[in-house]
Amino acid sequence: MHLIIGGKGQGKLRYALSLGFTQEDVARSLPTNKPILYGLQTLTREDPALTAADIPDCIVICDELGCGVVPMGYEDRAWRERTGRLLCDLAAKAARVDRVFCGIPMRLK
Repeated sequence: MHLIIGGKGQGKLRYALSLGFTQEDVARSLPTNKPILYGLQTLTREDPALTAADIPDCIVICDELGCGVVPMGYEDRAWRERTGRLLCDLAAKAARVDRVFCGIPMRLK
């Protein structure tokens, strides 16, 4: 697995596509057999029970949610917490983890 994280609009998908993929290789829902899963943060909102075991061995792209203002609403806070914990689990099992900031990929693992 290759995990790519970063803020909204920072170039995560563009970076993944630069690795030799096309838009046709991108999935936005589960289950999938495509090489790129885009928008994990949306999937965690749709399915609160999602775990690392549900995520295929592919390039996984997710927005960072924990670097901004903490939402007042419980549901939004819980969603951000779930997504952050899932990202920790995925990072632990990923062979590679990159963070993209201003279009620049930075290797974390």
